[in-house]
Amino acid sequence: MDRIGSARLASLALVAAASMSVVGCSAPRTWPSAGGASVISADTPPLPQVVIASIKYAHEQIAKDSPLVYNLPSDMNVPAFSTYERGLAPGKPMCPGDTNVWTVRQARIDGSKAQVDIEYPSRDGFYQTVTVHLQGATGGFDYRPAYLQYWKVPVKDPVCQQPLAVVERTCGADAAAALRKQREAMAPAGDAAAKPAAAAPMAGGEEPTK
Repeated sequence: MDRIGSARLASLALVAAASMSVVGCSAPRTWPSAGGASVISADTPPLPQVVIASIKYAHEQIAKDSPLVYNLPSDMNVPAFSTYERGLAPGKPMCPGDTNVWTVRQARIDGSKAQVDIEYPSRDGFYQTVTVHLQGATGGFDYRPAYLQYWKVPVKDPVCQQPLAVVERTCGADAAAALRKQREAMAPAGDAAAKPAAAAPMAGGEEPTK
């Protein structure tokens, strides 16, 4: 892992450690999971509300006069994406090649508290990470942003993570085809999920997320 990636992971590890210290040994639910296991799905309440509120709050506090272009984690299916899309309107999903993008890296929900890590375009001309801290109402719903925690460590420029069906709808068929080829080329050898012909269909006939 390069220096930037290592520094970012070290910084975000501090956030996770601080979250766990509040509740002793119990770990928060995370999306996507750092270990790759599915801890909470994209459309499980209150996750959509937590992520949508965090993106809107961070954008309002940092760059309210600029258009919102968002990039959600790849652990997302098309029906779930529609929920986020409605909540984030009039913002738009990232298309390949877009700049000034707000990328969600991870959300953590722990009882009445939640945190969302977002990579954003800083005024210094590169991307940095901000963590949105939220507090929830009774019953663990209606989380409200409380404050931002900035991590002054540069991160890599964003890569489009949207489902290919979303990219085709919002960016065009050519953009989706090019992104499909890029993902297949970057996939580890033997990764069947990167090959559309070999991928298992999702429930409801939706195309699997790449």
